[in-house]
Amino acid sequence: MLTYGEDAHADSVGKYLSSKGVELFRVNTENLIKNYSLSFNSEKGIYKIGIGNKIISLDSSWNIWNRRVMNPDVRKGLPRSLNDIIFEESEKAWDGLLMSHKGRVVNRPQNHSYANNKIDQIKFANEFWEEIVVPDTLVTNNPGEARKFYEKHNGDICFKLHKGAIVESPEGEHLTVYTNRVSSKDMENAELISSHPCFFQRYIDKDFEVRIVATDITHDAIAIYSQQSELSKVDFRKYDFENVPYEHIKSPEYVKDFCSKMLKHYGLHFGVFDFIRSKEGEDIFLELNPNGQWLWLELKTGYNLTKSVAENLIY
Repeated sequence: MLTYGEDAHADSVGKYLSSKGVELFRVNTENLIKNYSLSFNSEKGIYKIGIGNKIISLDSSWNIWNRRVMNPDVRKGLPRSLNDIIFEESEKAWDGLLMSHKGRVVNRPQNHSYANNKIDQIKFANEFWEEIVVPDTLVTNNPGEARKFYEKHNGDICFKLHKGAIVESPEGEHLTVYTNRVSSKDMENAELISSHPCFFQRYIDKDFEVRIVATDITHDAIAIYSQQSELSKVDFRKYDFENVPYEHIKSPEYVKDFCSKMLKHYGLHFGVFDFIRSKEGEDIFLELNPNGQWLWLELKTGYNLTKSVAENLIY
């Protein structure tokens, strides 16, 4: 189990697996360099991992959960250039384990990287699925193209990042960049997007949002009634737990089939999908996160997502 020390998801899954008598070996990746040993012998083709006096040989009987890898703490007192080398060499060695392990890996880094691109996901959805609606999308650093897109949709467009990020303000405050609607005032400054390709989509009024936790063997959909709060109307990640209800629901069969086929397309054993249910009743695909969060959905609904994720690891 590759994770980090304060990962509540790993805590919950580990507790469930231990209750079933499953042997666990947890690697808190922030301590990779300080606390863990890693060995690979090409003659035997097997990795060994150790901490303290405990060493395990990772033959094909072991399954690996590549849950969430954190950058390891580097050694103090060394030049930055040397610490960079230590970090990169450590990363390559551990990636080698995840890429070449003969047992089950949820998910391999090469598959995660392949899947973790919104543009490719949209192309897959558009080319192969007539039932799945995808918002009209423009990725551009051309201000003129952005203005045309804004006018095409009568100003009903939104901006989002390809990948979630936290930025530091001039005052040193860490801020999350959410999905935001684009205003006419924003378009007056459209020249600013020339610095890099920006991700725009037609904004769709929601009935509610759906986060789906999908594995090889399970499909669990949670409705997020984000429209009941002004705070979370555009992006449910602006959490308003007091006013936004959550509910376990059933997905239409074609949505289940779509999620299953997309996981297989990318070689994933696990993924978190975000959809919108429009006011017209359409299921609108937004994105697949190959390593999305889900535990808060279990806490809000009481539905046992931990079991679904854990059983998939030993499937």
